[in-house]
Amino acid sequence: MMGGSYYASDFDGHGVVEAHEVLADHWTIAAQRPLTCRWPERGAPQGFVVFCHGLGSSGSQYALLSRYWARHGYLVIHPTFDDAIDAVARSEPQLGLDPQGDLSRWTAMPDIRARMHEILHSPARWLARVALVNEVVTALPSIVGATCGRLDGERGAIAGHSFGAYTAQLLAGAEIDMPDGEARQFRDRRFSAAMLLSAQGRDQQGLRDGSWDAMDGPVLNVTGTLDRGAKGGDWRWKSEPYELAPSGSKYLAVLDDGDHFLGGLTERDTQATVPAQQQAVKQMALAFLDAHLRRSTPAAEWLRAIDDGVGDCRLLFKRK
Repeated sequence: MMGGSYYASDFDGHGVVEAHEVLADHWTIAAQRPLTCRWPERGAPQGFVVFCHGLGSSGSQYALLSRYWARHGYLVIHPTFDDAIDAVARSEPQLGLDPQGDLSRWTAMPDIRARMHEILHSPARWLARVALVNEVVTALPSIVGATCGRLDGERGAIAGHSFGAYTAQLLAGAEIDMPDGEARQFRDRRFSAAMLLSAQGRDQQGLRDGSWDAMDGPVLNVTGTLDRGAKGGDWRWKSEPYELAPSGSKYLAVLDDGDHFLGGLTERDTQATVPAQQQAVKQMALAFLDAHLRRSTPAAEWLRAIDDGVGDCRLLFKRK
């Protein structure tokens, strides 16, 4: 499909409506920040997506993907977790960070980076993320009432980038070993599909051989040849959620020369954006949502037809 046509959704909301103070009075969900939500200007959403941000980011980021999905028929819900950099700055004043300041370059501060790395590997933080997503999905009727008014489809997807992809894996059925040796699963059957953008493989955060045996639902796993994990794992390591999961509606996309931000996912990306990669990720993600939330035959056929590229973005694409 190199240089071929992009995926064409049959839903066009003609614009996007967004709100940044959704459920501001919910003491758990809004503990760090109220929800950011986006939905189509015209027509009821055909399903919902809960998007989990990466370490240090927040629910106010990832607007590029979010607006695209919203315009094409989805209610996109962005919670903010307690590992957002401004939340960490507030809760740990000894770090000397101004919670109101520009903290987008925290990765260039060695002491702060080390502390955030500790947070990334803290089981309490893993569990806090899962608990917050559970609260969000339980509150879905209230979220719908405060935003789009109604959904035409009740199916939903869990999605995330980096640390958020780890959260999404857990909710999709990946099993982990806790520090005490107990094996834990957090599968939430209210999600019908999972999207993992720069995910994690074995030997990190409790993941190991057999972790993905029960991840039997539809999964899109996206990484890039320049993508690296917190401990240096390369794109092959980041492909393990696909490679080690059972067959059945599983997809893997590896962007040629794609880095951790897959062409540019957030407004704070430290790397240069790559429009061809951005477009490819948007297209594959939307087709995946349409195929498995709306059960669109054209979307499923488009995914099956991908070969070595989408538009001008070269990639390795696998399915099973």
